[in-house]
Amino acid sequence: MERMTKQVPVDSPSTEVSSEEKNQICDPEFHHPVDGPATERVISRRQLINKLNNLNFQDRTVNIVFRHKIYPRDLTVRAYPQPCQDMHLTCLWADAVDFNQLAEAYTFDHLYVPRGQQFFEVSPEVRSITEEQIVFLLPENCREISARKLLRHQCTGISAYMFQNGAACYGQLIDYGAWQFRVTVATAPPQTFRWIEDETPVTIVFTRDNNTLYSGECRIVRHDRGLHTRQYTLEPIQRQIRRFPPREFRTTRHQFAPPPDVIFEHPLFDKRINMKVHDLSGSGMSVEEEESAAVLLPGLIIPNLEIVFSDGSSMRCMVQVIYCKRYHDRRLPYMRCGMAILDIAVEDHIRLLGLMHQAADSHSYVSTKVDMEALWDFFFETGFIYPQKYEFIQANKTQIKATYEKLYNQSPSVASHFIYKQNGRIMAHAATVRFYESSWMLHHHAAIRSSHNRGGLIVLNQSGRFINESHRLFSMKMDYVFCYFRPDNKFPSHVFGGSARSIKNPKICSLDLFAYFHHRHTPEQSNDLPSYWRMDALHAEDLQDLQTFYENKSGGLMLHTLHLSPERFDCGGVIAEYKRIGLKRERHLFALRYRDKLCAVIMANVADLGLNMSDLTNAITIIAVDTQPMTQDIVHSAVNHIMHLYETNEVPIMLYPQDAAERMGLDAEKSYCMWAYETQNLDYYFKYLKRLVKFIQH
Repeated sequence: MERMTKQVPVDSPSTEVSSEEKNQICDPEFHHPVDGPATERVISRRQLINKLNNLNFQDRTVNIVFRHKIYPRDLTVRAYPQPCQDMHLTCLWADAVDFNQLAEAYTFDHLYVPRGQQFFEVSPEVRSITEEQIVFLLPENCREISARKLLRHQCTGISAYMFQNGAACYGQLIDYGAWQFRVTVATAPPQTFRWIEDETPVTIVFTRDNNTLYSGECRIVRHDRGLHTRQYTLEPIQRQIRRFPPREFRTTRHQFAPPPDVIFEHPLFDKRINMKVHDLSGSGMSVEEEESAAVLLPGLIIPNLEIVFSDGSSMRCMVQVIYCKRYHDRRLPYMRCGMAILDIAVEDHIRLLGLMHQAADSHSYVSTKVDMEALWDFFFETGFIYPQKYEFIQANKTQIKATYEKLYNQSPSVASHFIYKQNGRIMAHAATVRFYESSWMLHHHAAIRSSHNRGGLIVLNQSGRFINESHRLFSMKMDYVFCYFRPDNKFPSHVFGGSARSIKNPKICSLDLFAYFHHRHTPEQSNDLPSYWRMDALHAEDLQDLQTFYENKSGGLMLHTLHLSPERFDCGGVIAEYKRIGLKRERHLFALRYRDKLCAVIMANVADLGLNMSDLTNAITIIAVDTQPMTQDIVHSAVNHIMHLYETNEVPIMLYPQDAAERMGLDAEKSYCMWAYETQNLDYYFKYLKRLVKFIQH
């Protein structure tokens, strides 16, 4: 597959053609190399004819160069070669030609025929020329010229913006190379080109259809000194950019044999590019290209890049070039270019992570299809499903089995699971589910108890890698991760509780304690609230009051994670995604008021039974802002008011703060601790986890 566009040499600035002539210049796929030196060899007429017929078959053009009779400038005109069998070649003009001007002011000089990175320079005899066509007599031989320097590619439809210290110029990108490119820009009064200092770098932005494709600092190489419009040749300064803040714990890259390919339409000149992947991770990759054929530039955004594996499978993503480094350890110099994945479909990204985790450990699996019988055996064997929990599962086992079939064997975009196997037996398991708009819940962590089984730590590490490689992607919507655990459960208390205590910054990692109990509704119970009490919709002012209460009480991340803060409130996207894939997800918000004063915010989460085995995803969360007037009867009446939202007569209640249960006379069955983490600062968590794993292993 071709990796370069077709190009021919460019003249020096002193031989620039007029603006009228520029409208006729050059096939968009075909422009002159930036500069020499070049190599050449002799090509026979037969080889030339074969190439001309190839161009005719693909409806592509050649470039016919005319030289001015008086002034040292050229005019290059595109033409379509017609089928050729012998030395006679007819070419039809691709664009309208001013035949009178051409005949009076110019003489034919030579013909350029593109051939990949090379081109044929032909000096045929002109037999006839009209307004429609030109007819040549081909010579016995011609020259194939191969430019050693990077070639520039003709560009169309790319808007260019050039800024320097408040001065702004607007125009178009004319041609592009990875080392230099050329723009034509204009100024808007009262600005003039005198506002642009030639010795000072400028900032360049390229866009198409209002989508930014590149921005970066450039050095001015030269310009044509135009008055109203001006052409600038620019050289990018940066060979490496920073897309994201640096991290200590980076994603691991793997090399594959055979290596995958990347295929994409170059965003600046619309040519199909094919490169080999050097290494690959869940968050990025590096590719290699010959220096003389380089088309990548740090900062360039490629909106639609396809990664193709040796088995024919593929996935598409948006990437940005982060660095380009030159290497000389081969016969020809080459560039290794790093790319960061900016976005990718959730399902594709999870599939990519599965390949990465398998490359690191062949026993580790990410969201692969699961033998459901083996999975249920594992949950019972580990004691993850204990008698009290099984009572709930047994009562709803048909629905729960159906939910788990979707979660584990239909690759939904809102869930992932991590499994560690030995000899085909499941040894450990963990899972995540996107439950709020930009918050994912960790749950269902379990492992076979054995002194030789490190699977529990491995799947914990897998879930951490999943977060580390996913949280920056727009499609994943993973600003926060959270989980619930029993404070008396040693393992999660060490891992999650310990990390919060070690970090000591509730704006990065926080813990909040809930009381947990069940509400059982019977027909004889009243839904009516006493006088002066009412439940109605939650308002923006209520969220402000809730935030003030929580900041004074905790100062952590709970409200942001649950999307109950004024800045994070909407959950419409995740609810729509559940509906799209055939899962249930609803959220209903209420304000409980006494004498018009907010006493509690009530959030009713409705989901498929068993989405979480403790049914914390199908529960009511009550945040008591003012517990003084509240009693257990008020709480039960308020919950009765919304029991119609649930299919069962019993629903779990999560009450915050935990100590409010005792003040209201409610009998809490247990306590749950909510651990929340802001994913922008993951290094703190991995530092703690690294120390903890070393401690456990010793």
